[in-house]
Amino acid sequence: MLKEDAYCICKLYMNRPVQLQTRHGQTHHGTIVHVDSEHVYLQLSGDANGQARNFYPPYGYGYGAQNQIMTLALFDLLAITLLLL
Repeated sequence: MLKEDAYCICKLYMNRPVQLQTRHGQTHHGTIVHVDSEHVYLQLSGDANGQARNFYPPYGYGYGAQNQIMTLALFDLLAITLLLL
């Protein structure tokens, strides 16, 4: 995915739940809270226990604190999926 395409899609999906996949195979779930010309800022979503769950190959799923903001480079994005909840 081109950086310009990723930027347009992120702007379109702003403040909506998404799944982002990077070129390295990492998968992140959350809400896009901001996007600029270089980065997308994702507020991580959590499960019922307040734990954010994301996929980090080759290690598998990992957990972190809910409501953290993760910064991802637009050029590193492979796919952006809008989640319908």
